[in-house]
Amino acid sequence: MQQICYASTSTLDHVQLLQDVRDILKEARDFNALHNISGILYYADQHYFQCLEGGEEVLELLMSKLLKDPRHKDIKVFEVKTINAAHFRAWGMKYVQRMSSVHTKMREMGFATFEPQIMSQQQIDQLLQDLYDAQSDESLG
Repeated sequence: MQQICYASTSTLDHVQLLQDVRDILKEARDFNALHNISGILYYADQHYFQCLEGGEEVLELLMSKLLKDPRHKDIKVFEVKTINAAHFRAWGMKYVQRMSSVHTKMREMGFATFEPQIMSQQQIDQLLQDLYDAQSDESLG
């Protein structure tokens, strides 16, 4: 099983964004359920951070599709990792909007806003840990 995370910038204005996030989540949840993929989508400050977990071939297919999606730009793919078990297995695709713990962590790392494209792999790993911990918080998206 592999884990692929990437960051990107939304190309949409705020009004379009709300509907497109709904569309993205519906598409993702349907596709992921059919292909045994789990993951999380985090959005704040015009930036997306998504982490996907599943089989190598289907993740490659999905990433090739995501890289062509006009709803985002400035895509940065982080280190692809081999994992023993899915961290987000309970979520076909969990959507999380701006979390105060992530915002606080970003400020501790020296970022004024959520800017995942310029984060190091170590900083991404710290962000992932916050998102893993968020699984126990039932109030999330």
